Amino acid sequence: MIIGLIILAMIIATLGIGKSLVSLMKRTRIPGSLLSVYKLVLLFIVYFTMITAFACIYLGLIILEIPVLREGSIDISLIPMDALTRVQSVLYFSAVTLLSVGYGDITPIGVGRWIAILEALIGYLMPAAFFVTTIVHYKEGS
Repeated sequence: MIIGLIILAMIIATLGIGKSLVSLMKRTRIPGSLLSVYKLVLLFIVYFTMITAFACIYLGLIILEIPVLREGSIDISLIPMDALTRVQSVLYFSAVTLLSVGYGDITPIGVGRWIAILEALIGYLMPAAFFVTTIVHYKEGS
């Protein structure tokens, strides 16, 4: 039962990632403005959603005892820590991976590497998509 709920949470997190990317690509331009507060807030919300969704995926895999992250030379699921510390660790790793390439203090292993690659790729493409859609929509309105 618990495993089913964890898998369901990971599926919902994955759907949230897709929904956030779609909402970023929508035609939402305020007439006469190149950048709007709305678009910046939307970008912040999309980043926040991505960070938490990927953190849920990492945490779900850790709970299922699938090794995905390593801190130093020890698998993070083997380090004795309380639930809040574990959540903080996966949120930190997710944010660092999405917003940069990472610092190396926590590294992905196994399937976590593929998830981190996907997360880093999305993290690099989101600003480009934001600016391209903003410029294209501005030129279409002129």
